[in-house]
Amino acid sequence: MGTTRLETKRLILRQLTPTDAPQMLQNWAADPAVTKYLTWPAYQDLAQVKARLTQQAQHYQEPDFFDWGIELKASGELIGTISVVIAYLFASTDVNRIEAKHDTANTFSGKVMQKSGLTFEGVLRQRGLNNTGLVDEAMYAILRAEFQAASHRE
Repeated sequence: MGTTRLETKRLILRQLTPTDAPQMLQNWAADPAVTKYLTWPAYQDLAQVKARLTQQAQHYQEPDFFDWGIELKASGELIGTISVVIAYLFASTDVNRIEAKHDTANTFSGKVMQKSGLTFEGVLRQRGLNNTGLVDEAMYAILRAEFQAASHRE
């Protein structure tokens, strides 16, 4: 299955390609504040972004590789939303639990995870490595039953 194309009323979730490099570079890949908590550095030019996307494309055929480019249908602008991915995984796979982690210093990511229905479960000390070095990671998760209960309330 892997990274399958998905659509909602407002969004398209799809595989990223080297043709996305200009938007990616302009919108986030060149910004040190955005890439600070990632495992790759802020890119300086289009060739670096294209090389990364070309390398990433090799993994799209793997059934357990999930990495979407999320774009607004109306404008084609690449954005991001975790809630669509969570709904897709629970609807299309037999997973019972979805986990997400972030550097504890990146509190914005934690807010996004909580807003998407994930529950904070604890801190994994010195579990991650990113551009800032060895870091503690905050662990969040949502269970299928929790997702289903929340979906019925909406």
